[in-house]
Amino acid sequence: MNIRTISRLVLVLAVLAGTAGCSQPTFPSGQPDMSPLAPPRFVTTTGETQRSTNPGRELLAEITVNAATRTVLAELSDATEPERVVATANVDTPGNETIPVSFFPPASTRASFYYMRLTLCGSDCDEREVLFDITEPDLDNMFETGINANYERTLIENRDVVQVDQTCVRPNSVLIQ
Repeated sequence: MNIRTISRLVLVLAVLAGTAGCSQPTFPSGQPDMSPLAPPRFVTTTGETQRSTNPGRELLAEITVNAATRTVLAELSDATEPERVVATANVDTPGNETIPVSFFPPASTRASFYYMRLTLCGSDCDEREVLFDITEPDLDNMFETGINANYERTLIENRDVVQVDQTCVRPNSVLIQ
């Protein structure tokens, strides 16, 4: 692939992601990854994007992964306190597919915006994992941090952080009230 083709691809991805002017590196195909053309999203049973739900009800999502991905750990995390996880889903995959994910937030879940923190692994999570998470929310700058910013992609090999990159994929969020 020549530089002109790569530049066009980055521009198309930025426009499709709704973040004109965004550029991210191309990651090796051997690393678990998600598709910037089909970002993770919360959906209703009719397949439309879901904006809100109530605690205690099933929450459906879709995550599209590449061929190298074999396991997806999805965590439903509070956007104001990302370390606060209210539900998890662990899904095995042959790769190159859109995975349906179900979360069951407890009835005691407090009202807030939630997003999916994603950990993608190949055949061995201890050997290599790729974490997609938000940057720490800054209360003074909420419009450019947290769920309003793009995912940060962290490559971890043998439990050591190898590389951290910004992506052009914004986390989809849902209001649980």
